[in-house]
Amino acid sequence: MKKLILIGFAMGVFWGPFGCVRNPVTGKRQIVLVSEAEEIAMGQKSDPQVREEYGVAAGERLQDYVDGLGHKLVRVSHRPNLEWHFTVVDSPVVNAFALPGGYVYVTRGILAYLGNEAELAGVMGHEIGHVTARHSVRQITRDEFAQIGLGAGSVMSPALSQLGGVAQSGLGMMFLRFGRDDEREADRLGVEYAARAAYDPRQVSSFFDVLGRLSAAEDRQTIPGWLSTHPNPPDRVEATRKEAEEWIQMLGLPEERMTVNRDPFLREIDGMTFGCNPREGFSEGRLFYHPELEFQIEFPADWRVDNAREAVISTEPQRRGSIQLTVAAAPRGMTARDYVRALALHGLLPARTREVQIHGYTAILASYSGASAAFIEFREKIYQIVGVGRLKDAFEQTVQSFDRITNERILNVKPDRLKVYDAKDGETLRSLAEESRNPRVTADDLAVLNRMAIDQPITPGRLVKLVEPGY
Repeated sequence: MKKLILIGFAMGVFWGPFGCVRNPVTGKRQIVLVSEAEEIAMGQKSDPQVREEYGVAAGERLQDYVDGLGHKLVRVSHRPNLEWHFTVVDSPVVNAFALPGGYVYVTRGILAYLGNEAELAGVMGHEIGHVTARHSVRQITRDEFAQIGLGAGSVMSPALSQLGGVAQSGLGMMFLRFGRDDEREADRLGVEYAARAAYDPRQVSSFFDVLGRLSAAEDRQTIPGWLSTHPNPPDRVEATRKEAEEWIQMLGLPEERMTVNRDPFLREIDGMTFGCNPREGFSEGRLFYHPELEFQIEFPADWRVDNAREAVISTEPQRRGSIQLTVAAAPRGMTARDYVRALALHGLLPARTREVQIHGYTAILASYSGASAAFIEFREKIYQIVGVGRLKDAFEQTVQSFDRITNERILNVKPDRLKVYDAKDGETLRSLAEESRNPRVTADDLAVLNRMAIDQPITPGRLVKLVEPGY
């Protein structure tokens, strides 16, 4: 009984400052623990971290194009008065996501696989829908009430009174998992907003066909939230196709008034970086190169290498050991020895250290409980290499391989780029793939990009997407 009274008291506290408000989309009253001002503040706090984490795709014209389309859609949305922000992030993954308060992101990876502007409108409308329906706010509220259910202690805890860890965690906002009902509602809103903005809403379902092919093709990384929690693509195709027809009838949209904009969209993405950018690191055999930072390192044979924006991680095939390389968070000009001392002051005491020279660069090798580390002074930065698990001689060999890149081919490497091409008579995707000689993009890849069979004759003058090799 005491527990029930405490929970009731907490409900009363929350009902006061936040309480029962109308959802902007459904018009139904719902209990939420986050005000609109706090919702906006969450997005403002997380946006710089998203930009730092993923980078902003180069090309002011492309950013302006996506921003313009986004604002066209929000004018017909349920929350047109929010201060909306639209950004193309520099990631090759096929994804789009949104943060509370009006922050919407699309990756250059998803732009490459879209077929026209109407499809982009549907994808962006979906993410706008997450914001207009306040799905993040509802998820935070569900999480907080779940904490209340854990007992009286959690009811009165400071974390709960401050809206809990999730609401305050910056990038953690990206990792909120929407339920299937939220995703279906966002799909419906994507179709609705596209239709209201006079785009052909039937095009939305076409992209879900491509998503299905991509998700089945290989293990592609995604920014949290897209393929992992969304309904299965075949189900989405059927549902969004039906909803599109309903909106066409409801709005009385004649065929000639529904915008698709295939060729203009393709012209906008022409020249965009495609796939992983080798300037930010790539492997050739056992060697990993980072042309921007001008270093190279050799990882053990047969170990998997994963390159992220903040770290390069090499993992032993049976996952019994790993080696991670990062740039230390040290002031410019700090020595490796001083950095090790600074770590010790914060409780990370090495069992032993020794100073060595690696290809002429000063390095401190240190042993810690359960880990080995090397701190190398290179180009006014400190590179830290940490090994954990069963490494035998692999760690020392990897550390000793660290060096400056001298190969001009590697230093001047350029990324692959999307090329929009006017097809000539008699050409097929197979013949175009053979002509481009890009080892990273096959005729089958071009078939997914262009939604055509590889041996299908292409109508002369039709624009097709190719990938121009950069390295």
